[in-house]
Amino acid sequence: MRYAAPLDDNSKIVTNLVIIITLVFLCRQMTDVSHDAVTTTMFLFILVPAILVAWCLSPRYYILTATTILIKRPLHSITIQLEDVVRLRSVTEEDLGTSSRLLGIGGIFGYLGTYRSSEIGKYQRWCTSRENLVLIESLNRKWLISPTGADDFVKRVNATINVPA
Repeated sequence: MRYAAPLDDNSKIVTNLVIIITLVFLCRQMTDVSHDAVTTTMFLFILVPAILVAWCLSPRYYILTATTILIKRPLHSITIQLEDVVRLRSVTEEDLGTSSRLLGIGGIFGYLGTYRSSEIGKYQRWCTSRENLVLIESLNRKWLISPTGADDFVKRVNATINVPA
């Protein structure tokens, strides 16, 4: 079963603003007749790779098969074996408590990377939205995803791993 991963309004705004700012810097760089655009060049060396990395790591969709949960990304998909899942549930941002990014991106093409929460500890966040959050827990890792139809996703996975919903 395939579950979409649409961007929420905040991610759409942040992503579009960063792309527009990058395009403005690029236009300034190309039209600079004084050849003194060191600052613009530095911004482009930061912004272009950041945008590309964020796009490559952002989930396009989630697939639930009989044995796995697949987080489909352009660069490298993440596979979570259902036999390793010990708990799966819907959560809200409030359930996570205070979260901080350890190594992640917050807003450009979603909320991606490694985070630490005051309530659940260290986890991998592969979300495009701050709504419809699903926490997947194995013995040694935690993932947070945001599939559309989160309630259906949770019911299907819990039925597969024989956990009451």
